[in-house]
Amino acid sequence: MPITTNKLLIIKVKKNKLYTNILVLKPSLNKISKTVIKTKKSITLEPMSAFERKIIHTKLQDNDKVKTFSKGEEPHRRLVISLK
Repeated sequence: MPITTNKLLIIKVKKNKLYTNILVLKPSLNKISKTVIKTKKSITLEPMSAFERKIIHTKLQDNDKVKTFSKGEEPHRRLVISLK
């Protein structure tokens, strides 16, 4: 069953979780990055697992215009995408 979190679609599939999350997150992250750049406002995503946050940090680490960081305490830790 899909879960929508701030315009991210994360499909929870136990059998192939890594592949599914990367497949679904990558196109959405480009759109979110462009929104952050255009609006000059940070976007805080819904709470997610360390695994899911790691995928996003890794995907956006080479972006020259945005940075990512996590805030909060588990299990409510959130990822923030903001301008550098």
